[in-house]
Amino acid sequence: MSQWIFVRHGQSVANAEGWLSGWEDVPLTSQGIEEARLAQKELEGEIFNRVLCSDLQRARHTAALILEGRPPVPVHILPELRERRMGILVGESLAKLREDGRWAQSLAPWEAHPEEGESHASTLTRVVACFRHWDIGGRTLVVGHGGWMRDLLLRLEGVPREEIGFRPPTKNAHPQRREILGWEGVV
Repeated sequence: MSQWIFVRHGQSVANAEGWLSGWEDVPLTSQGIEEARLAQKELEGEIFNRVLCSDLQRARHTAALILEGRPPVPVHILPELRERRMGILVGESLAKLREDGRWAQSLAPWEAHPEEGESHASTLTRVVACFRHWDIGGRTLVVGHGGWMRDLLLRLEGVPREEIGFRPPTKNAHPQRREILGWEGVV
C-alpha cells in the first residue's frame, strides 16, 4: 500500500474567467497563489518521498509554492499529468458549452471527446499508467488538474464511469489523501 496526496493547482486565469484551458499553459491568478499557500500550510510537516507534477505552469507554480521552505524532495515534472486535452473546445466558455448542449454531448460522457481532444477514459488511462510507473511505495504528492483528478478520485470511490463527467471538478489547491492498494479497475 502506498500513500498519495493529490492537489489540484490553484485558481488559473481560465478558471477565473470561466473557459476551458485543457493543455493551454495559463498562469495562476493572485487567488490561485493564495490557495496554493493555504495548501502549503495544510501540508506543513508532512513528508513526501517524491512529487509528481504536470508540466503546465499552473501546476508547477502550485507545487513550487507548496514545497517552498521544505527540505529538498525529488520533483518529477511529467507531461503525462497534463489536464484532459480539449481539442477544438479550448477557449470556449464553460457556461456556453453547458447552455448549448455541447458539454453533455462532447465532454461529460465517459467515452466522448471533442474533435482533436481526449475522453475521460483516455485521459485517465494516460494518468494511471504514469502512476503505476511511479508507485514504488512511500508517500507521493501529486500536483495536477481538476478534470482527471475528479475522475480518478471518484473511480477510487467506486463511482460508475457514466456519472463522473457530470460532477464538478476537484476544488483548487485542496489536498486529497488516499491510500492506494493498486490501480486495477480504476479506468
